[in-house]
Amino acid sequence: MNVRNRLRPAALAAAVLLLAGCAGEIGVTRVGAAGRAEYGAPVTAKGITQDTYNLLGNFLLEETYDERPLELIGELEKLFRSEPRPEYLAALADCALNLGLRERSDPDLAVRFHLSAALYSYGYLSVLDQPDLKPYNAERLLMMRIYNIAIAEIFDYLQERGLQLKSSFSLNTAGGQRVTFLPPRYELPLEPKSFSEFLLCADFRTKNLTHVSRSFGIGAPLICQVSEEAIDAVEEDRTRFAQQQTLPGTLMINFDNEGGGQLTARLSFLDSRNRETVRIGKYSLPLELDFSTPLAYMVRNPLPFDYLTYMLKPEETRQMQGLYMLEPFRDDRIPVVLVHGLMSNIRTWMQMINTLQSDPVLRKYYQFWGFTYSSGNPVLFSARMLREDLQLEAERLSASGRPTTMFSRMVLVGHSMGGLVAKTMVMNSGEDLVGRLFGEQADEILRNLKPEQREFLDEMFSFEALPFVKRVVFLAVPHRGSDYAHSWIGRIGSQMVELPVSLVTRGDGIIKTLMNQGVFMPHDAKFATGIDNLDPNNGTLKLLSSLPFAPGVVYHSIIGNREEDGVPGGSDGVVPYLSSHLDGAASELVVKSGHSVQVNPLAIQELRRILIEHLRQFPELKVELPKFPGKVGNEDEELSRK
Repeated sequence: MNVRNRLRPAALAAAVLLLAGCAGEIGVTRVGAAGRAEYGAPVTAKGITQDTYNLLGNFLLEETYDERPLELIGELEKLFRSEPRPEYLAALADCALNLGLRERSDPDLAVRFHLSAALYSYGYLSVLDQPDLKPYNAERLLMMRIYNIAIAEIFDYLQERGLQLKSSFSLNTAGGQRVTFLPPRYELPLEPKSFSEFLLCADFRTKNLTHVSRSFGIGAPLICQVSEEAIDAVEEDRTRFAQQQTLPGTLMINFDNEGGGQLTARLSFLDSRNRETVRIGKYSLPLELDFSTPLAYMVRNPLPFDYLTYMLKPEETRQMQGLYMLEPFRDDRIPVVLVHGLMSNIRTWMQMINTLQSDPVLRKYYQFWGFTYSSGNPVLFSARMLREDLQLEAERLSASGRPTTMFSRMVLVGHSMGGLVAKTMVMNSGEDLVGRLFGEQADEILRNLKPEQREFLDEMFSFEALPFVKRVVFLAVPHRGSDYAHSWIGRIGSQMVELPVSLVTRGDGIIKTLMNQGVFMPHDAKFATGIDNLDPNNGTLKLLSSLPFAPGVVYHSIIGNREEDGVPGGSDGVVPYLSSHLDGAASELVVKSGHSVQVNPLAIQELRRILIEHLRQFPELKVELPKFPGKVGNEDEELSRK
C-alpha cells in the first residue's frame, strides 16, 4: 500500500469529526449512591440554574455571560421583549443576581445587577406568575429566593452610603433603566426614630439555640435595634423594654411603573411579628420570618452585672430589676409573664421564647414579658415588687380606655424561686399572716413599730390574689424547699448577700426582736435572704406552702428528674420531686432534666400545650389547630379500580 492509501482512512476520520462539529460522544457517567442526593440540584457550577444555563446555551450566550456581563443583560432583555416568556424573565433575574455577586469588588456595578435581579424577579411574581394554574412551579420559589438575596444586597449598598432612610435619589439597573426611590414606608410597631440601626439577619448565624424560628417566604429579615433612648424612655402606656432590646422585621422593596418608562422603588419595613403575608400583584405571598436571629443578637453581649453579683448585691443592681416587655404592648394579646429563679435573669427564658414564638397561634394571641429581680432579696420582697408592677400595668391599661379582656387572662410562668414569687400573685395572705409568722410576740411587736415600719410589714406580708392572673405554670419550683439552702454552700451564699438599704433601714427597728424567728437571719441587720427562704425549715416557705390558691386559678407543674422521664420521684439535682409536686394541679409532667427545666425541649413543648389549652377556654377566640385532612392515597389507582 502506498502512502496515499495509508493516509486516506485518517483523512476520512478527520472529515467525519469535522462534520460532527467536534462534539464528544453522548453518554452518561455513573455516580451511584454517593451522588444520588445531588440529582436534580437546582444550581450549576456557575451559580445559575440548569434552566438558565440551558437558555444561554440555546442562544450561544455562554461566552457573553463570562466575559461581557452588561452586554448579556441587554441580549436577554431583547430576547424577552421579542417573546415575553416567563422562563426568559426568570433567566434574566438569575443571571443578574449571580453577576452582581461576581462583581462585588465593584459595589457600584454590583448594585446595578442586583437592582435588575430584584426588578425582574418582582416583575415575574407580580405579573407573570400563575400560582392558581401552576401551584407546583419551581420557578416561583427561585424568583422569591433571588428577590430576597438581591434586596438584601441593595439594602447593604444603601446603608453603606446612608441612603436607606432617604428618598428622591436614583440608581441605574444593569439594563440601563433609571429607578427613583420614594420615601420609605414603615409598618414597624415603633417610630423610625426609636431604632438605632437595622441589620440584615442574613449577616449573622445564631449559636446554641435548640430551635431555629424561621419561616420561608419573600423579603429580607431584619434585626431592628431599639435605641438606648427609646429603651430608657418612660411612657405612660407601657413598661420598659429589656436591655439591648431588638425587634424582628422584614424588608421589602416594591417597584412600580409610573408610566412613560419611569420606574420607582420604595423600601418597606414590615412588622414580621404581626404580619405573615404580603401582596405582590394580585397574589398574597408568605413573608419571610426570622425570630431567632434578632433574639440571639439581643443577648449577644453580657449584662452589666454577672449572675453572682446580681444575686449578692441587690442594691447595686436595682436598675435591672422590674417588669420588662420583650415586644411593644398590644391589648389584643394575653401577657405571659416569665419569672426566673435563683441567681438568674430574664435571659434564662430565651430558649423557651425562641421556640414558642415560632408557633403562629401563640404569636397571634400571646405577648411575652419578663420579671427580673435579685434572687438575694427575700421572696416576699420580690413578690411585692412583681405585684406592684403588674398592678401598675393594669392601672395604665384601664386609664387608657383600651380593652382589658386579654390582659385579664394573664398567665404566669415561674422557674425555681420564681415560682414562689409568682405563687403569691394567686394567693390571699389573710388578715393574720403577721401573727402566724411572729407567734405570741406579734401584738407586742406591732405596737412598738413606727408607722413606716408597720406599713413595711403590711406591704410584705399582706397580699391578695390578682384578679387578672388566671393560670400559673410552675417549673422545678421548691414549694417545700431545697436542702441546698441550708447546706454550707447555701449558708455562705446567704451571708454574702447585701440586702437593699431601703429594706434593711425600714426594718431595722425590728431586726433584733425577730431574731431566730425564721424571718430574719441570726446575725445583725439581716433579713432572711432569698436563699434562706428556700430552706425547708424557713417560716415564710412553710406559710406559703399552707396557703390555698385563689378560687378559679388553674396551675400546672413541670418537674425535672435526672434519672428518667415520666417517673414521679427522684430529684432534678437541686429540688426533689416531693418539694415540686402540688396536689390539685391541672397537669404534671416529669421530664428527664436537671434543675434548668426551662430549657428542656420537652418542657417547652408542654408549656406550648398548656398555652394552647388556655386559649381554648375562651370560645370566642375560635382557636383551631391544623387538622389532618383524612385519607391519603393514590387517586389515579382508585380511579383505575373503578
